[in-house]
Amino acid sequence: MMSFVAKYITVHAVILGLLLPQAIPCNVTGVWRNELGSVLDIEVVGSELRGRYQSAVETAPGVTGPKQQAKLLGVTGNRGLQTSVAFSVLWEAGSCSSWVGQCFQLPDGMRVLKTLWMLRSVASCPADNWKSTRMGEDTFVFIS
Repeated sequence: MMSFVAKYITVHAVILGLLLPQAIPCNVTGVWRNELGSVLDIEVVGSELRGRYQSAVETAPGVTGPKQQAKLLGVTGNRGLQTSVAFSVLWEAGSCSSWVGQCFQLPDGMRVLKTLWMLRSVASCPADNWKSTRMGEDTFVFIS
């Protein structure tokens, strides 16, 4: 027979379990598209991310390289409520971009990657360093 305290704890644990958001695993393997039309093709191997990033935008013609595409390398982990990611690409002209963010599996089954990015362009001299870094955010939606 359960004691009053044990029943009280059990009932409240069940209620809290129903009210608190539940972690839904979020698989980042696949093809993703952001709000600008850039495409991210990721494969997860252990805790590593590998793939390609095809940019829909460039700061100047040709700086991202042929087909505006670059190799992607990164890491992933899912020790918290959702899957976290960090990945980088090195562009043809020498600039590099990095993203860090989190994958969310929504209740309707849709997956989104919410990220912050940083683009480091090549500075021709120390005096130009101030204008060589840009930051922003991207939301990638899983497409296949």
